[in-house]
Amino acid sequence: AQAVLSRVCWTGRTQSWPSLFPPAHWTFEVGKMGVESSLPVTAKESGSGSAPEGGLAWGSSCMQGWRESMEDAHFAVSSLGGRLEGVAAFGVFDGHGGGAVSALCRERLPAELANGTNKDDSSALVAAFEKIDRLLASGETPGLTRDGAHLCGCTATVCLVRPEAFVVANAGDCRAVLCREGVAVPLSEDHKPGLPRELERIKAAGGFVQEQEVGPIKVHRVNGGLSCSRAIGDLAYKANARLKPCEQMVCSTPDVKEVAREELGDEFLILACDGVWDVMSSQDAVDFVRARIGSGQPLSGIADDLLDRCLSPNLQWTYGLGGDNMTVMIVALNLADVDTPATTAGTPTPSESEEACPETSPAPLEGEAKA
Repeated sequence: AQAVLSRVCWTGRTQSWPSLFPPAHWTFEVGKMGVESSLPVTAKESGSGSAPEGGLAWGSSCMQGWRESMEDAHFAVSSLGGRLEGVAAFGVFDGHGGGAVSALCRERLPAELANGTNKDDSSALVAAFEKIDRLLASGETPGLTRDGAHLCGCTATVCLVRPEAFVVANAGDCRAVLCREGVAVPLSEDHKPGLPRELERIKAAGGFVQEQEVGPIKVHRVNGGLSCSRAIGDLAYKANARLKPCEQMVCSTPDVKEVAREELGDEFLILACDGVWDVMSSQDAVDFVRARIGSGQPLSGIADDLLDRCLSPNLQWTYGLGGDNMTVMIVALNLADVDTPATTAGTPTPSESEEACPETSPAPLEGEAKA
């Protein structure tokens, strides 16, 4: 989750990793990736759901892989409720330094969106992301102290699906992609420390970006540590009281992008963490899913297969690519194109729900008025 690796051209171009790689029976560690496992954990938690009134069906899968623990989280809500009644929402969170912040986002963000007072989606998404940061700074989060949140955080991508548009908020290097007539359309931009506008903000806040090389791969890190430039949590990078939240060295303020829907051309969405995108390009992932969707295979099964495709058989040979936690969500935008089993197969997980978001509002932070 901490590793943000430039994609190498020879990964993700074939149907499977080269079979010549020998099995791995050793401990592997590269840079500060935190990979330390003798064999990958390939068991998956998969789930599925549908929103017939919106013509949506989805399937998800998550896998621990080569990491010592699972730090990803995700949610799927068919209707957020409140001002966003009838609006479906999907979120993927890639944790680092532990899974506490990603789990908090999974639990709190849907309710924050449903019960927020902002009148437009963009403002509501920004407010919800920044609210989680304030909650972490308050030290009032169960199971996670303020000190614990200094080096624990997560990247986040949340997509609202309206009948007329997709509204996507992104902070970090999770990613949302739309398949439109077979072409991958980016709905978010990865926030890497080496990007000019990210680098400018980091330097203005008193930080620096260090470049590391791992074989053919270049990794950029904020102050030599965090390899993403936006995240929820990571309070150690947000300690300058003179700066606004969006000006901090690492900020939680998301970019928000709205894309109008095209009824005839839009086929499905893919939301995934960087464990997938390190190995597959957006178009690779779209091609993989498109070749299987509508074939009778459940969406959750397609998601399972995609993660198997991305898993490295040997981390030394792949320079750590394919060694991260992995989570992917596939959202079909036309229920008629998906066979019935796709909406029912798979084992539901606590991170998914086919029900509307609870109407009860989360307790406000101290000093904040109730909505």
